[in-house]
Amino acid sequence: MNQSTYTYTEIKRQFAAWKQLLYHLEKKRSKNLKIVEKYSEAVWVFTGCGTSYYLAQVASLLFENLTGIPSKAVPCSEILIFPQIIFNSKSEYLVVPISRSGTSTEAIMASRTAKNNLKLPTLVVSCNPDSTLVKEAVHALSFPFEKEESMIMTGSFTSMLLSIVHLAALYAEDRQLITKIAKLADTAEALVQNSEPQIKDIAFVDDLEDFVFLGQGPYYGIANEAALKIQEMSISHSQSFHALEYRHGPKSTATANTLLTLLFSEAGLSLEADLLKDLKQLGATTLTLTSAHMVKECHRADYIIDVPPGYGDILTPFLYMPVLQLLGYYKATAKHLNPDNPKNLTAVVEFNLTENGKYGKKEI
Repeated sequence: MNQSTYTYTEIKRQFAAWKQLLYHLEKKRSKNLKIVEKYSEAVWVFTGCGTSYYLAQVASLLFENLTGIPSKAVPCSEILIFPQIIFNSKSEYLVVPISRSGTSTEAIMASRTAKNNLKLPTLVVSCNPDSTLVKEAVHALSFPFEKEESMIMTGSFTSMLLSIVHLAALYAEDRQLITKIAKLADTAEALVQNSEPQIKDIAFVDDLEDFVFLGQGPYYGIANEAALKIQEMSISHSQSFHALEYRHGPKSTATANTLLTLLFSEAGLSLEADLLKDLKQLGATTLTLTSAHMVKECHRADYIIDVPPGYGDILTPFLYMPVLQLLGYYKATAKHLNPDNPKNLTAVVEFNLTENGKYGKKEI
């Protein structure tokens, strides 16, 4: 398999997409800020399906961290089935559906349920400004984005996440962070270029058949997404956990065929460094993503991706994710699989949705 696949192209072009996105959103700065100001007293409920749900997990934590506005992440299906668990009459809410295509059935259903049944405002984040989801939203955070031809979400994940973090940074008036965001694309692109040969080597180790990704805070959603990329592209077994939770049972499944990937955070350096010592005792292969100068113990790992320092736990997830996407791509390549067309998958999950927002004959 050569590198002419859509997936590879879309992983590598995402950095240019970030620059275009930021240019566009800067022009809409005033309009978008008014949305945050209007709902600054509400609980922001970020929601999505699959990759977009994992994006919501990261976005909700970063958004609340930056703005102080209470936020949480739920799958779209929970809004459909158990809305009473998510929403209560004592709080105000803004529902933030996230969808690459804006045509995912569950995302549309969840958005309609929030807007029409629960009378809640919505702010849609999508790569498709002409989609049903965007057109029906009360508000939308959209931007120019070259459509992904692969079924696998790569640049769309990071681009939609960046639009949310940029919005939060503007509201927080964090000029230093905004300056770093402007430099992020070039830094991430250089990291991918420098680390790609090593990632390819790791993926082509035949004995590595089981993958575990570990992360805390915003890195937990990144770990979930990394596990999904391996599953989707290479049809390999993968799992993800909060990093320190791995000691509490899951470590029993580690074998010599397991690659344990630890996504270091600045907030948890010492605790995660201690965890790395324990992981090395399990007989598995270890990979760390971190800034090597910050974590002296990372030399204990079998493989190290040395990530540029200075971006903190708000922006470092954007440096980790493209590298992890490449791991999935190259593992698929190693197994002679086509990552553009994974088994049993479609680019958009759509099913029987009637015009009035009902699924079959069941009332939402």
